[in-house]
Amino acid sequence: MIEKYFPTYQDAWRRAQQSGKSHQAGYILLTVLVMAMLLSSLGMIGAQVLINNSRFNLYQAQSAEALNVAEAGINYYLWHLAYNNTDYQDGGHTPITAPYGPYVHNYYDIAGTLLGTYTLTITPPTNGSTIATIRSVGQVTNFPGTRTVLAQIGQPSFANYALLSNAELWFGNTETSNGPVFSNVGVHFDGTNNGTVSSASSTYTPSAEYGGSGSVEPGVWGLGGPKSDWQYPVPSINFTKVTANLSTLQSQAASGGTQLAATSALGYYLLLNSNGTINYYKVTNETGSGITTTLISSNNPAPANGVLFVNGNVWIQGSNWPGRLTVVSAILPQNSSTNTNINIIGNLTTANTNGSDTIGLIAQNSVQVSNYAPTTITIDAALMAVVGNVWALYPSPIRSTMNFYGSIAVSGIWTWNWVDSNNNFVAGYETTNTSFDSNMVYSPPPDYPTTGSYSILNWREELTGP
Repeated sequence: MIEKYFPTYQDAWRRAQQSGKSHQAGYILLTVLVMAMLLSSLGMIGAQVLINNSRFNLYQAQSAEALNVAEAGINYYLWHLAYNNTDYQDGGHTPITAPYGPYVHNYYDIAGTLLGTYTLTITPPTNGSTIATIRSVGQVTNFPGTRTVLAQIGQPSFANYALLSNAELWFGNTETSNGPVFSNVGVHFDGTNNGTVSSASSTYTPSAEYGGSGSVEPGVWGLGGPKSDWQYPVPSINFTKVTANLSTLQSQAASGGTQLAATSALGYYLLLNSNGTINYYKVTNETGSGITTTLISSNNPAPANGVLFVNGNVWIQGSNWPGRLTVVSAILPQNSSTNTNINIIGNLTTANTNGSDTIGLIAQNSVQVSNYAPTTITIDAALMAVVGNVWALYPSPIRSTMNFYGSIAVSGIWTWNWVDSNNNFVAGYETTNTSFDSNMVYSPPPDYPTTGSYSILNWREELTGP
């Protein structure tokens, strides 16, 4: 007889318990596997992030180093121009036309390790400006990219000052200076200065005609101000460089400008026309009322490079001149007995006073306003007297008003009017309105003599990729 087994309620409950333990153990194992995979993935992601961060930091460091190398290229060429301020071809002769380059230089650290290279392209100043542009591309070892810097560099000229003097100066209590004033000797300043007033001397003994009493005074002194803009001593400015520069200007006129030969007449009269041409005359006589002239030619084109060199004395005037022109009056080689003058006999103005048009007058001896010039006169120009004066001639009739806009560089005396020992006005222009043309600082008349080394005016990074 076969017996059948019928499970009880307790048996069913016991089996269910045993089955649940088996499923629970499998669930735990699956959870552990998933967690392990998740942690492994997170670890791999974290490691990749660290690697990427390391690579990015290295990239950033190399990119910054490339920028440093590019800047080193700019600094190198500033140094190069300090020793040869007209060499824009990196010491060579190619290419023939601007922009010049590319010129590749290795760049080493202080230990002599090669870090990379900078590649230079140089665009020289144009149209008589002193502003050049340098493009420097920096690249470092094992870095796929480059960094590029564009810099404009400028060289200050003698037109950098409202008044630059190789002698002592005195501004009276009714006089105002507009723009920088500089003297290689010293400045007695009783007026109002709108700009710096500086001297190359820490102290000096002013002469009696400049208000001195025999006492030693500071390089800049007096009752004027604001004194916060007075500076002394500062580096001196070498006027002898200008004498040497006269031959360079003569060469510039001969090669790309205009040169008027020496003449047995008194010199040349130049009439600047508003259409940009020049009339040339020979001056055969001068009296207290004017000059006698003979026409050579009229409506001559302006010099291609802006430099007109006259081997003799010059008389000049003109209104609304639409161009950039430097007129040089000199007889070379230098001899004090033959030094020449430039005589302003009428208005001398430019069509625009925003820097696009400019006139420069460089006299071997003096730049002078003749005693038959108009009673009211306007001059827009940079004036330079290499060894002489910039002045209204004495004796002369008492005249009304001088309106001057430009820059003055003078070796000797500067004055537009004359007073006697009792401070009574006796000659020249009773009222003078003088303003500094700041456009001439780095955009002076063509090939105007310079006073110092190049410096960076502005720079920016040129993007070479998106």
